[in-house]
Amino acid sequence: MIKHNQLVKMCSAFIEPTSIVSSERLLNGFSNDNFLIRTKQQGYLLKCYKSHWPDAGLQAQRFLSNFNICPALVGFDKQNRLAVFNYIEGKSAQSDITLSFINKLAKVHNYNVATAPMDIAKELHFYQRTDVYTQHKSQIEQALKAVTAMQLDEGFCHNDLVKDNIIVNASGMYLIDFEYAQTNDVYFDLAALAVSFDLNERSEQSLLNNYKNCIDKTNKFEPSIDKLDYYKLFF
Repeated sequence: MIKHNQLVKMCSAFIEPTSIVSSERLLNGFSNDNFLIRTKQQGYLLKCYKSHWPDAGLQAQRFLSNFNICPALVGFDKQNRLAVFNYIEGKSAQSDITLSFINKLAKVHNYNVATAPMDIAKELHFYQRTDVYTQHKSQIEQALKAVTAMQLDEGFCHNDLVKDNIIVNASGMYLIDFEYAQTNDVYFDLAALAVSFDLNERSEQSLLNNYKNCIDKTNKFEPSIDKLDYYKLFF
């Protein structure tokens, strides 16, 4: 267990040590250890990355926070695999995907950066021995073939858009945890929302239509329940 004085030292390059009044470990986080660091003025989130260093995600958060989409990146130390963010008070999303949030997601997808595209087939390969994959193997393989033949709606995607990565407070909805963010088909994020929020078909159609209305009119995105259903299988 990391002690308080160690956490203070780890944050010292980004937060004045004498201003820190408390620290606590947060339970969430599979690819990192998270700590809430508080001063009298505000809270900060310290992330200690276990393996993957999310360079693209960190740079994206630095830019996107200017548009009130996600917490601001205060600073990072790649050598010691840690980053400090402003902490957004609130709770994990439970229901209702607001139009304002969909607009924020569209801005994330429009973030102009070139990364290696996610290889969904490769990602799914890691789950081939699981019971869930075995049970749905034929449907998953069919879905992979189907989406390959469909129009690619490329964007900079969050790629882990579950309820726990959406914070809600009186000011709105915010995205957090961009560890897996990279180029992908935007339907990957839209499907994640549909699955995580357990949307019915009517709500799914509304999600797709609202998303189309939020993006640039030159974008060739077309709402497709069939494509959404295929991507839902990947979850």
